[in-house]
Amino acid sequence: MASAEHVAYDQRTTTPSLRSGSIGTVGMIFMVVAAAAPLTALASNIAIAIAAGSGTGTVGLFVVVAAVLAVFSVGYLRLARYVRSAGGQSAFVSFGMGKPAGSAVAMANAVGLNAGSAAMAVAAGLFLSVTIEQFGGTAIPWYVGTLLVFLMLAAMARRGVQTAEKVTVVCSVLQFLFVGVLAVAVLVQHPDGWTLSPFDPGVTFSGNVAVGIVFVIFCFAGFESSTIYSEESRGGHRSVVTATYLSLVLLTVIFVVSTWTLVAGTPDVVSVATTDPTALVPAIVARYLGEWAAGMVLLLVVVSFAGAAVAFHNMAVRYQFALARAQLLPAALMRTSGARRSPHVSALCQVGFSLVLVTPFVIGGVDVFRTLLPSIGGITSVCILLVMISASVSVIVARARDKIDGGVWATRIAPGVAALLLAATAVLVAFNYAAVTGSDSPYIVLLPLIPIAALLYGGIRQARLPDSPGVEGPTTTTTSTTAG
Repeated sequence: MASAEHVAYDQRTTTPSLRSGSIGTVGMIFMVVAAAAPLTALASNIAIAIAAGSGTGTVGLFVVVAAVLAVFSVGYLRLARYVRSAGGQSAFVSFGMGKPAGSAVAMANAVGLNAGSAAMAVAAGLFLSVTIEQFGGTAIPWYVGTLLVFLMLAAMARRGVQTAEKVTVVCSVLQFLFVGVLAVAVLVQHPDGWTLSPFDPGVTFSGNVAVGIVFVIFCFAGFESSTIYSEESRGGHRSVVTATYLSLVLLTVIFVVSTWTLVAGTPDVVSVATTDPTALVPAIVARYLGEWAAGMVLLLVVVSFAGAAVAFHNMAVRYQFALARAQLLPAALMRTSGARRSPHVSALCQVGFSLVLVTPFVIGGVDVFRTLLPSIGGITSVCILLVMISASVSVIVARARDKIDGGVWATRIAPGVAALLLAATAVLVAFNYAAVTGSDSPYIVLLPLIPIAALLYGGIRQARLPDSPGVEGPTTTTTSTTAG
């Protein structure tokens, strides 16, 4: 029985592996927060959710979505007791539903994470161009700033996750401080705007709830990614669990406070957001903090996007490492450098992939907002939902196969509810894909076929490699207390 003894997948005891003890709980939390990019989410996803979704009820909708993600975490983190791999959630899928399923999901998500890193770098370059033009009067092409972000990522390749941790901590803290200052300014200057009406169920579930839920859940993208660092974590499973729940709580607080600030500080927030969602945040900042602060927002948005690029880069690098270890990608991606054991080859290849992905858009001179970012962002969104749904189902299957222990709530009800709700969200994305990407171009609509092709390749290739350890890696036999 699983309660007596089980097989745990722990890459810290095997080679090739990443360096154990490289990142602590705080580092994992800020890596997750940086991927969510709170300030940029406020200026994009949240503004769109207010305009086209639930209006002022978006504030309450964040609480509802956070509750769903908390339910998802119950079963998800149950599997984290048994699986410790750079393959993250895909390793969970492999453990519960078999190596072909895990490798299929891993290959698709590797595409999504690579695309996410590229998109964040592009956005950082775009806003850097706008910032330089506003403060210096001279415009530079957006791709120059994007190239600078790529060079930063390449320079960090041999530095290990510790350097990325420091960068994301700085990026996250700056965003927290700014949102906090803005909230206090609105509270002092317009206290009557702060009411509990956004939390009224009638308001929360008003308007186009479907679109609202889609954009709100995208704000939490990557909140569960702490498991990707489980091989390198200090404190093992306990650190991963703590980092995941604290990340969810921290993101919920920052999103609720920041969205509530927009609602409280803007008399007709829906009308303003509908007219121009991108102007909502700069307008409220200029009104309550002054014009100088409106310009400062641009610089902080650059920092926010750069931090998100680092976070997505690190997730993609570790997925590639796990896929190489499973013999689905070239073995060179498993190479690590020095005492830090940083997967530098995988890191450099990730940067190269981003360059290849972005170059055609540069040559074609496409519009960054209307074409490039929607094209890439749509892929990442689809992949995130795919892997979360698969991980939830894997918990149920693993328990049915007696590979894990646990009560009915943790191993059946919670993951079942999460899988159904996340699947419903995926359906909403499919039916509102033009709204999600901001484009109805047939080329953009067909781009999700790329991760689907990667999924098929991963599953078929893994099925033909019976001796491959899969993305969860080699196994060692341990007791349940060790895994816990």
